[in-house]
Amino acid sequence: MKLKKLSIAILVWICVLMLPFSTGLASNEGMAETVVFAPTGILPMGPGEWDYVGSSTFVSSSAYARSGGGDFMFCLNPGPSTYYYLYEYDPDNADEYVGYVYLKAGQCGVFRNIGKYVDGKNKKAEFYVAKNVGETAHVDFWD
Repeated sequence: MKLKKLSIAILVWICVLMLPFSTGLASNEGMAETVVFAPTGILPMGPGEWDYVGSSTFVSSSAYARSGGGDFMFCLNPGPSTYYYLYEYDPDNADEYVGYVYLKAGQCGVFRNIGKYVDGKNKKAEFYVAKNVGETAHVDFWD
């Protein structure tokens, strides 16, 4: 069991190290960069690193996850392979569309430079994920 955890931790570190250097789909308007799955609870946490901020199991749209800006990531595990759309909830106006990513179970979508969505008294962005496929999905949120 310890060897399996060590192998997963090494894979996660490789993924984390690749994030700043990847060009992927990040330059395409409305799309996110797709990265390899990073298991819950193993990502490094602290300033400038990924912090786990919650999870949601849903059919059409997820619960909200709060973000302080910078980059935001959600990981699909499990769920259907489809397009996942990220929105920012706003109680006083229409929700704002942030972008989309095509994910398979075990993959993550990273949305960069999302600070413009931070608002309100709590100085946080409230993100949620939506999809058009009627199957249940589970996502973990990282900020």
